[in-house]
Amino acid sequence: MPYPNEHAARILSPGGFSEFRRKQIAPGLSLILGKLKGSIRWVTQAYRFNKKNYTSEKARKWLKDHNINYKSFEVASK
Repeated sequence: MPYPNEHAARILSPGGFSEFRRKQIAPGLSLILGKLKGSIRWVTQAYRFNKKNYTSEKARKWLKDHNINYKSFEVASK
């Protein structure tokens, strides 16, 4: 399901996590961290790109330039 104001690149499915945290890593770019179920490890679950700062093309280019492999990419819905 697309987010209204953000493009989303999913790295891992959210079902394998017990908690989530959001961390801004650049203006308009956030990292979604998830705590794996049954573990103390936190790993990257997704990247979120604010559509005011990133077009979908710019977001995909950022992912490619940073060698980020993602399972799916959803364009902001509005």
